[in-house]
Amino acid sequence: MIDKNVIAVIVTYGDRIEYVKKVIDRLKKIKEVTQTILVDNNSNQKMVSTDFLKVVSLEKNSGSANGYYLGLKSAVKNNPDFVWMLDDDNLPSENALEKLLNDYEKMEVKAAFCSYRLDRKELKEAGGQRYIPNSFFGFSLRSKIKRRTTNKLKENNLLPCDTVPYGGLLLPIEYIKLIGYPNRDYVLYSDDNDYTYRLKKRGIQLFCDTKSVISDLESSWYRREKVPMFQGVFRTKMMRNALYTIRNRTYFELNNIVTSKFEYWINVVVYLMYVFVFYMPKNKLGFLRFGLILKCIKLARIGQLGELDENC
Repeated sequence: MIDKNVIAVIVTYGDRIEYVKKVIDRLKKIKEVTQTILVDNNSNQKMVSTDFLKVVSLEKNSGSANGYYLGLKSAVKNNPDFVWMLDDDNLPSENALEKLLNDYEKMEVKAAFCSYRLDRKELKEAGGQRYIPNSFFGFSLRSKIKRRTTNKLKENNLLPCDTVPYGGLLLPIEYIKLIGYPNRDYVLYSDDNDYTYRLKKRGIQLFCDTKSVISDLESSWYRREKVPMFQGVFRTKMMRNALYTIRNRTYFELNNIVTSKFEYWINVVVYLMYVFVFYMPKNKLGFLRFGLILKCIKLARIGQLGELDENC
């Protein structure tokens, strides 16, 4: 494998210093990583810049979209061969980057590669990730009627995907210059979907390499509940995270995978009826949260991104 210059970009916030330290300690052991850029969204404990670590400190938590925007901008100024994007709790295996660099060296088509996160088992089970046209959070009446099947992963370690999270994504600098930077108006959630879907639009195939492994030190809000995402909305203590997820994913779908608005809104209505009947607690809090879901979907429909206020 030819030696490459890789800069890692991490975004952190709140009280997550112990995760960050573990990730940076691991990155120091990976020889191809020449520098790490840490965008600090006003976390409670601060880290200091060193020769290996550059800290970009912000006065308030501006969200992941702005964090990665600034981190990528800073990395590109140093003109590396690749930028490796990681969440602050993504602990890569010591050979994770080597596997991805080998993928780029061997690629025969225009492609981008990301690491496999061990808590995303559904990705392996489905043989990759594809959006169903006009589906709402993956729900589609048409596919239910047709009993849509998926291709299972066999011996190939590369899972084809339409989009991937930031965490584990390795991008050549020329790809970043091609597709630009994240849309900061998403603030939090689905900005990674929007960003990586640009690769697909540019004819770049996206693959998750199951041999390049990342362990998440903390689970995402919707995975902690261990129930379907919309059911988790009525249980979570991280309600603003849930509302950003719903508004932003709906906005992304409307602007990227919808070919028939009529079919899309039928899917939305049918699925929300299911949520109302089977997931929503029939009490004051349940009705309140269901109302917030509807408000977030309306914001997506009218194209209103940016920070959410207390009443959505």
